[in-house]
Amino acid sequence: MGFQRILLIAVVLSFSSGVYAEIETSNENPSVNATENSSENSTADESPFKMNRAFPMQSPDDISDDGPGESARAVEEEVSIVLRGPASVRAIGKDARARVLTIQNSKRLTAVSTSPHWTVGEVLALESQTADVGIIAFVSVTTIQSNQDGTYEINCELLRQSRVHMVQTGDQVMQLDLSTANSNYKGTTDLIIKKAGNKDISSKYKPLFTQGLAVGETAQTLWEKEYLLTFYGHLQYGVRDWLTVGSVIPLNFFNAANVNAKIRLYDSVSTVVATGLTFANVPNEDRSTLNLNMYWDSISSESMISHTLVSISLLSFENSEGAAAIKSFGTSSLQTGNEFILSDWDRVLFGPSYNFKKETIGGYLSYVKIWDQFHVSVSVNTTDFAKLKIDQEKYEAYYFLFDAYWRF
Repeated sequence: MGFQRILLIAVVLSFSSGVYAEIETSNENPSVNATENSSENSTADESPFKMNRAFPMQSPDDISDDGPGESARAVEEEVSIVLRGPASVRAIGKDARARVLTIQNSKRLTAVSTSPHWTVGEVLALESQTADVGIIAFVSVTTIQSNQDGTYEINCELLRQSRVHMVQTGDQVMQLDLSTANSNYKGTTDLIIKKAGNKDISSKYKPLFTQGLAVGETAQTLWEKEYLLTFYGHLQYGVRDWLTVGSVIPLNFFNAANVNAKIRLYDSVSTVVATGLTFANVPNEDRSTLNLNMYWDSISSESMISHTLVSISLLSFENSEGAAAIKSFGTSSLQTGNEFILSDWDRVLFGPSYNFKKETIGGYLSYVKIWDQFHVSVSVNTTDFAKLKIDQEKYEAYYFLFDAYWRF
């Protein structure tokens, strides 16, 4: 019995010393613990808004004199990226980011990403790598190139930049959800999205196609396969990005067949030129009207666009001056005005006009409220500044108009 107790004590002591030795060995090799802790932390921190070692690349300038080990650690610390939540959740896998790799010149830069979810023409926000600075610029994607290592090289053009912060290599370009209102995307001519790279873009950020029934259209055309429908039934369609056709549908059922078309002739960064025709049968008369229209839009400043419209009557009818309130309908006119873009992308429109048949100077003042697809405008108009009275019947002096339309 005494021998059995001695044997049991010996076994217990042997097992205890083995466990102690294993603990000592673990303490002497901290890399094991670091690896285990790193693995545990990686699992715990895993979320859709965090990505480590997104760009495990090293340029010759990154090589440290302290040896490859120090250089590798420096690169690893530099490229560790924490993704913040987007302004609004987009489709899964499209909250992409890219790291600014090179700055080519004052207007162009190159970024690299592991995500394939990029589109030529889309507008990206550029976020500073400096803490608490946030978005400092907006860029537009010009080209996308796939690399052999599985990354994507994205060439971008600078649209707008902060006056106090510079773009640096290492900054991040990221996608914004512009399918709806985004408080980070302030109204300015630099940030108007003119290219149809993304069909889901909110109408807030597109150029105005029309200024309203009484004011007339701009030089812009609808994007391809895009529609615009007014509350009184004027339907327009983008056949191509440069060609738009339309008709006031209800009038076609009341012996007033009508059609209009607009062709964009020239489009640059700051100027758009277009031409078009407007044809209509005059109700209750065996006559038709045909107007040739010329449009000229030009960016004047970061918040102002000037619009010029010349409408020449090729076919007219008697007493057509009574319809002078409607542009491009039986009379010739010249109009020049301005579009002021507010910070929330609503518009204020104002300017003078001259009607050649009436030989009078008029004008307009309009406010346009824009949602993602729906537009509402309220305006005060006149065909003759000299007539200081309100005329809501013949529209010969001052009159108010309401307009509403959907762009989709």
